[in-house]
Amino acid sequence: MGKSVVEAYIEFLYRNLDEDEIEEVFNIPPGKIVLRGSPEELFNHRHVALWHRFLVSELPNYLEKVVLILPCSRTKPYSLSPTYRIALATLRREGALGKISILALSEPMVLVPLELDAYYPFANYELPPTALSDRDREYMAQIISRVLTASKNKVRRVVAALPKLHEKVMRMAARGTSVSIDIVPYGRRAFESVAKAATLAAHLAKNYER
Repeated sequence: MGKSVVEAYIEFLYRNLDEDEIEEVFNIPPGKIVLRGSPEELFNHRHVALWHRFLVSELPNYLEKVVLILPCSRTKPYSLSPTYRIALATLRREGALGKISILALSEPMVLVPLELDAYYPFANYELPPTALSDRDREYMAQIISRVLTASKNKVRRVVAALPKLHEKVMRMAARGTSVSIDIVPYGRRAFESVAKAATLAAHLAKNYER
């Protein structure tokens, strides 16, 4: 059995940070907000920029055939939020939990695997989507396109349920990749949209197992 995305990320940090810095960031508890500022400050923060490198160079190796993309949440870690509880419960009911990659679309992190949601910096930042400029969203879309393009031999379908500002980023990203992306309308019934997207992702995963 190969290493997990968590193990890969920790190894990546040890290759790129000194031990004192690693000890410091790993001692920051989940939910403690330590990264605040303007989009420019956070997108260029050393640890965020390092994560973007991991996204493009290594994350594609750890994605399943079906990827479910959901919005980030104010609740940190994400998995404690109602949105992710619904998604996880739906996948569990459908027998697809563990067979689908679940990613949060986040500013400034861009994409975050749910397996890492309790780690720094993913559980320790705050940046509202409304603070982003069109240029910021274009930057996020470019990274997502690069991740999906690098994953095209593994990822067969992407299912996304996202509010308008995140959906805009996802649609821009879709123009830059050949990976098939299904976007479920979010609207006012967010929980229903998330359940619908999770159900679709589960059914796709089952089809690809046949």
